[in-house]
Amino acid sequence: MDKFKIMLDDGAYMPERAHDADAGLDLKAMSNGIVPAGGALTMDTGVHVQIPSGYAGLLVSKSGLNCHHWITSTGLIDSGYTGAIKVTLHNSGRVPYSVIRGDKISQLVIIPVLIGELETVDHLPESERGNHGFGSTGRA
Repeated sequence: MDKFKIMLDDGAYMPERAHDADAGLDLKAMSNGIVPAGGALTMDTGVHVQIPSGYAGLLVSKSGLNCHHWITSTGLIDSGYTGAIKVTLHNSGRVPYSVIRGDKISQLVIIPVLIGELETVDHLPESERGNHGFGSTGRA
């Protein structure tokens, strides 16, 4: 099992998995805040993580916040960044959302990434999908 080094600011919460096999580590709010209806709020988690080369951290919305309160979050943490993880919560709902210190606000998923070189070409090989996207396979 890989180990990733974590450092916590004073008052920060250790990221945790709700269940041992969960992919996401729950990140918690260090302070209270209000995410305005139709707006956003950036919150500091006080969590610092050392992500090794070949990996990245994805910030992923908590499904309960998304489904019940219209609150989403997303972000990418590159290896080498060791500053505090900050989460921007977006509220696409019609009512403000109150965050209380200690609330789960996002998840951190650490994934392997392929780091390759880019090569400029004049054209790309044909594929089954080609440039068809955004609804090209029919109604969802």
